[in-house]
Amino acid sequence: MSALRSALFDWNLNRVARVAVSGIAVFLAIRLTDGLLVGLGVAVALAMVLDVPWWLYDRYAQSDK
Repeated sequence: MSALRSALFDWNLNRVARVAVSGIAVFLAIRLTDGLLVGLGVAVALAMVLDVPWWLYDRYAQSDK
């Protein structure tokens, strides 16, 4: 099995959440802006804002162990 195939099959909940947040951030940045640099900045800001709740949940879940 190639490394790419094993990496694609090794998806956990954390990776799925990060990909979903990134996709939503890029989609919203494209819809809200019309410039490349502004869109990039908005995408990064939205990714950070949308990732904070998942990060807090993951941190809380790890502290219970």
